[in-house]
Amino acid sequence: MNEDQAHRILKPYYEKLAGAIVRSFETYRTRYPHRTIHQRRTAANVMCDEIWAEIVNEFDEDAPRVRPIEQSCGLRLLGIAAANGEIEVLLWFKKFGRNKRPRSMPTARSKQMLKGGTLDMFDKAVTLVVGYQLNVDETRIRGVSICRLLNGRGEWYIDLDLPEGLSKVVQLSDRSPQTPSKSRVIVRRTSQKRFGNES
Repeated sequence: MNEDQAHRILKPYYEKLAGAIVRSFETYRTRYPHRTIHQRRTAANVMCDEIWAEIVNEFDEDAPRVRPIEQSCGLRLLGIAAANGEIEVLLWFKKFGRNKRPRSMPTARSKQMLKGGTLDMFDKAVTLVVGYQLNVDETRIRGVSICRLLNGRGEWYIDLDLPEGLSKVVQLSDRSPQTPSKSRVIVRRTSQKRFGNES
């Protein structure tokens, strides 16, 4: 599948896809304002759950053309069917690194999919990755893109517009609340100098 073919199929869903991912990050930031306690793997897993919940809710009205697919191995994909009812596109939601390469646990299934492979039960469907990138401080979604993988790298990318008002997530403090200390710091001034003109 080339970029033009993917664009024709997915264009009606761009806004929903981008909105669901950005809202899921807002939810994550709200539920875990002190998320620095999470290891990167834990944070990615929690985000995966939040994204999936948003995707299921967002595309509920698009059934049966668009339907969530959960496999026993834990793999979650959004299937998009052709006119004949067969799934022709599978969307896999992942976090992108700086170079827009998806991050994934190196399981046999994920290695196969990262190379552009197909799933046995959907052998005619093309798997595309819907990836999100965070800013350097990991405080907001910087971009959402759809890509076709080939040997672990993106063959092409479709960058989605972020929803107005949702792309700039409220900046929440990364620091845990501090318990007031019983000790006090006393600052002693030995002399006070004034700079500039004195009135």
